[in-house]
Amino acid sequence: MRLTVVIRVIIGAALLACSVETPGRSPETSATSQEQSRSVDRSINPYLVAEESTVKITISTAEDEYTRSGVIVGDGHFVVTYAPVTADPSHKVQVTQVASTLVTDGSIIYVNEIFDLALIYSTDELGPPVEISQSMPELGERLIIGDFLLFGGETLTATRYSTVAGFEFDGLVIRFDGIAGSGNIGGPALNKMGQLVGIVAHGLGEGESGSVFSPETFKYGLAEELVKYNETITADGLRFGLDLIGIPAYVTKPSDWMILAGFGYFDVRAPETSGNNQDVLSNGYKVLGILNADSSVGETVEVVLNRLITEFGDAFERVPEFVIPSPHGFEKCELLVTINEYSQTGFERRGYVIPGGWVSNPGLYTGFCVGIVKDKKVVAFAESYEVDDIVHANGLFDKISLEQ
Repeated sequence: MRLTVVIRVIIGAALLACSVETPGRSPETSATSQEQSRSVDRSINPYLVAEESTVKITISTAEDEYTRSGVIVGDGHFVVTYAPVTADPSHKVQVTQVASTLVTDGSIIYVNEIFDLALIYSTDELGPPVEISQSMPELGERLIIGDFLLFGGETLTATRYSTVAGFEFDGLVIRFDGIAGSGNIGGPALNKMGQLVGIVAHGLGEGESGSVFSPETFKYGLAEELVKYNETITADGLRFGLDLIGIPAYVTKPSDWMILAGFGYFDVRAPETSGNNQDVLSNGYKVLGILNADSSVGETVEVVLNRLITEFGDAFERVPEFVIPSPHGFEKCELLVTINEYSQTGFERRGYVIPGGWVSNPGLYTGFCVGIVKDKKVVAFAESYEVDDIVHANGLFDKISLEQ
């Protein structure tokens, strides 16, 4: 599997054209509705999620002071925000948790210069982290945008009037209709389940579209930085705990292997994984990965695994003569071999069990294992041209386990 997306320079140009901030305001939720929201379970009330997981970010530079929204991720000590120009590790950062009135210092620990996304760390626990959606929103789907009022204090608001208006760059950028003010910038865009579908980059006036960076953009360094906060050195290599990116699992990386991380996705790959052509996998291609499945409530492990295989169409064929030893915590595994070249982007695979992009060439073996932990359906996969790498007891799957 390779999650390859060509990032064009025109992304910056397209977003620059939308960079005018307007004083248009999102309709406020009334005091009565806010009180009612607190009595409803967080998992089914996106407005409560917005209230608890949105923070105000103040970044002070030598020349000026900038204010943005942000969203709590990881274990409650981290915040993601959109901070063009102003994000620099040397700048002073103050984080205000609007719902609890907590005010504390933070530090910028990572800046993605492609998308101007900043990762902020605080020694104080800021509040409950938001859950990251594993699926792309649908065109016309209603979004809840969390922010705070720039004018008149620290009141947090949410709007139900923003809808998905389009997609760009294979879903890296989501366009939305609706009125959004300066306080929205850097804040969360949530779906009706209260799951994060993106970070607001620009909010425009009525009749125009704003832009949201989808969680796919977190795979360009930001999520990898989070993972590094939970790594330990072992005799077999670095062992990563993946709870900060929402996966209740551990993966051990051999010393010379590379990693790719996103929220709900993680893999380690051998140095020879890339060929000269992005659609051709080298003979030394070996990948071990794990991800949160995009599955429905009530689906069994068997149903998820069968649907996963079916979604690849006629590209894969089952290999029943080999049995995969189930990794620790997983319930059911299946070995496949690619018989027809397969290549689809994450945008094309929206709604699939594995929503990310996938590339596979004839002759490549892929093992899939599915397990359930903490009410999450998790898929582990291993790929290699050598079948023993997958079916051997000390093979690739030996480096992965679920939390108990």
